[in-house]
Amino acid sequence: MLHPPCAGAEARTTAIYLVLAYLLGAIPTGYLFARFVKGIDIRTIGSGNIGATNVLRAFGWRAGLSVMAVDMAKGALVAGPLAAWLGVAPGGWLAAAGGLAAVLGHDYTVFLAMRGGKGVATSAGVLLVLAPPSTLAALALFVVVVLATRMVSAGSLAGALGLPLFLWLFGERQAPLLCLALLLTAFVWLKHVPNIRRMLAGTESKISFGRRPREGASAPGREAERGERR
Repeated sequence: MLHPPCAGAEARTTAIYLVLAYLLGAIPTGYLFARFVKGIDIRTIGSGNIGATNVLRAFGWRAGLSVMAVDMAKGALVAGPLAAWLGVAPGGWLAAAGGLAAVLGHDYTVFLAMRGGKGVATSAGVLLVLAPPSTLAALALFVVVVLATRMVSAGSLAGALGLPLFLWLFGERQAPLLCLALLLTAFVWLKHVPNIRRMLAGTESKISFGRRPREGASAPGREAERGERR
């Protein structure tokens, strides 16, 4: 059977976009920062996670926010410039699939034996491009909860849970966006199951808004996290 010439081109574009989206998302920012800037394997300290929160706890706010910004940029690059370069329609199913691929790359990076972060910042970067008002509202909720509880995990869970609701409230109700938001919310909550258990047990680590931690040091409340990793 003969196929229209455009079918093959569309298939190639889809494959290229999804592969590049995954590989961009898979760049292990926190690991690279700790290894090349601090000379430490971030997987051996704190919670062992390569994400921005563990970097923040280990090296302070400047380091943590820098890693968070780059992780967000990964998602934004996939949903914005990369999609535009390949002619991917914004807000469509392929754009949503690319956003999901970027987050899966961050969560399960091929560069570190499929052991990555929790996908919060990368999800935010994707959705800031695809649904700015709703994502900004979710980020505001994240900040409020973190300030109130001093737990980044609580803020992440609240922001992820609020995102689909904000999409509905702000009228950003396209099916691809809603499906992507629900999937990303599910992944964020799944990756935070150990944190939820610690919150219920009252042993979840809290961040400090005061003095900077000694680099590479582990706070007393993190023994439970190490136990979960083992």
